[in-house]
Amino acid sequence: MPRIANCKITAVTLLVMSLLPIELLHATHELSKQPPLWSVLDEAERLATIEVPGGMALVPAGWFLMGSDPQKDRAAGPQEFPQHRVFLDAFVIDRYEVSNVEYLRFVLATGTDWPKFWRESPFPEKAALHPVINVSWHEADAYCRWAAKRLPTEAEWEKAARGEDGRVFPWGDEPAGWIKSNIAHPGSKRGFKYPPLANVNRYDKGVSPYGVYQMAGNVSEWVADWFDPEYYQRNRSDNPTGPAAGELKVFRGGSWNEDPEVARSAGRNAGTPDRKSYLTGFRCARSEASRQPSAVSYQLTNNP
Repeated sequence: MPRIANCKITAVTLLVMSLLPIELLHATHELSKQPPLWSVLDEAERLATIEVPGGMALVPAGWFLMGSDPQKDRAAGPQEFPQHRVFLDAFVIDRYEVSNVEYLRFVLATGTDWPKFWRESPFPEKAALHPVINVSWHEADAYCRWAAKRLPTEAEWEKAARGEDGRVFPWGDEPAGWIKSNIAHPGSKRGFKYPPLANVNRYDKGVSPYGVYQMAGNVSEWVADWFDPEYYQRNRSDNPTGPAAGELKVFRGGSWNEDPEVARSAGRNAGTPDRKSYLTGFRCARSEASRQPSAVSYQLTNNP
């Protein structure tokens, strides 16, 4: 009986084989090892596909008050004096700080090194919308160029943060509150502990007059300019871009682990271009396509 059963199975097998297309009968081992039509993305590529809040805010051309009035702002330092009027052409600026996801896309596209704090292939998903940190000025500048943008000038950053009226914080002159910013309020210093950061689209009650998020707290932000503590005394009023050269680059806005005074819109800090910190990130800007009237012509026609 077993022999008869085997014979029946063999006969059936031969019948089935005779009905198969000839190309399947001659399939090679190489063909059988072809990759499937789909594959699972590795973790970095998967994280790079996460949707992130984006968009840029328009800051129209015009005058604004730059720097500090010591009679109004007791926390101001001499590098913020004198307060002066500055004219800027229109520009757009990122509504949010550059997130880990956005910077990951840049890393995957260019082969740039991962930031130091990316530890979990490359970061835990709960940190995907945190602002990227531990990037140098050079890396921030490279990202903005890759994204067809640039770092904002110091003047552009300040106008985007405080508007035209010289307010102390993006939301006005009143002190920072818990619902307006991610700042180490008095008695709440947290020390080095990552991640105490907030998602880039948090704190909508503390946005600037142009709808820009977290220009006070969360992370301080690199800008384009070289730092000169006496630069304001030269009082260039038309689209200032800072000194032609220097040793330190400016960063603005304060961070989650610094006092509110550091996060004032006029506050100025600086570090070497290769400085990397768990307190510092960035956002990008872009000039408007059409050239706006110069400060001189604007003043003649508007007499500010």
